[in-house]
Amino acid sequence: MKEQLKNLIRKYSEGNISLKEQIELSEQLADRKNSAAEEILHQDWQAGLESENTSDRDLNPILDRIHHQIRLKEIKSNNHLNWWTTFQRVAAVLILPLLLSFLAYYYLQSKQAVSPVSYAEIQCPLGVRTKFQLPDGSTGFLNSGSRLKYPVQFNTERKVELSGEAFFDVVHNAEIPFHVNTRNLDIKVLGTTFNVIANEDEPTEEIILQTGKVDVSSPDGKQLAIMKPNEQITLDIRKQTFVKNEVEASQYTSWTEGKLVFRNENMQQVARRLSRWYNAEVIADDRMLDDFTFHATLKDEPLDEVLKLLSITTPLSYEVEKRAINEDGLFPKRKVIIRINHSKINQFK
Repeated sequence: MKEQLKNLIRKYSEGNISLKEQIELSEQLADRKNSAAEEILHQDWQAGLESENTSDRDLNPILDRIHHQIRLKEIKSNNHLNWWTTFQRVAAVLILPLLLSFLAYYYLQSKQAVSPVSYAEIQCPLGVRTKFQLPDGSTGFLNSGSRLKYPVQFNTERKVELSGEAFFDVVHNAEIPFHVNTRNLDIKVLGTTFNVIANEDEPTEEIILQTGKVDVSSPDGKQLAIMKPNEQITLDIRKQTFVKNEVEASQYTSWTEGKLVFRNENMQQVARRLSRWYNAEVIADDRMLDDFTFHATLKDEPLDEVLKLLSITTPLSYEVEKRAINEDGLFPKRKVIIRINHSKINQFK
């Protein structure tokens, strides 16, 4: 222990003592029970004084100066350590709220990212045509008995779900394509006008392109075709096959102007379209009706006038059943039965 203390005093005298050694030396010198420290100092200084032929004198002032110098360095060191400690505390006070704010922001963003998307749905009653506008400014029309579902906000995608018939006028956005999803098709566009027919009670789905370009795929992402203006794609749902034809698109979109257009459609198709258009129950009650087609454009014609026109231009007759109040006290839909008029068949052969 004495040798270590002598070594520390020697280093201090030579100016080669480290901060750690200074602290250790000051602790030993400050220890009143450590008599060895003062004894070594007296011996060291006595030897030095004798070698220089100096007279005896009190070494306490010298020892006091040594203590003073060591204490000054110790205070300086403590100030440095106290500054670093203070900095750490201040940093903790400043950084912790920032860290908590960041975590709160990240949590809210994450919560928002996984929050469910809110949807709106338009249901067009039978016998009515409805105009709509979507969140991105795209517009269109829903035909009688159709349904359109879409998110109340378009963020990273523009995607709608259609059941029935609709005409779309899509706002162009190259970064976010517009998708119309039916039961059997995914229709992707950037900005265009087109008509989609996807009624749940029919064996086909149709797309008629008026302007722009349309990319048609299956729901699993398999590309079926790329369409150009005045082209029609008809998908056979059961066979999962399609055909592409050139058509006059305006004939297929005229319903948005209140026109009912038949394009050489058989009587089963005519009956379904009349049912939706007039909110009635029109039934083609004879398989032979499938052999006859109807071609006409009607505007603002009542159902009675359309039935008369059918009976004049095709070999069929019709019967309107009498309406009676049902058990709920309500009148049911008009029910019309279409049949073959065998007496007129020869006139249309």
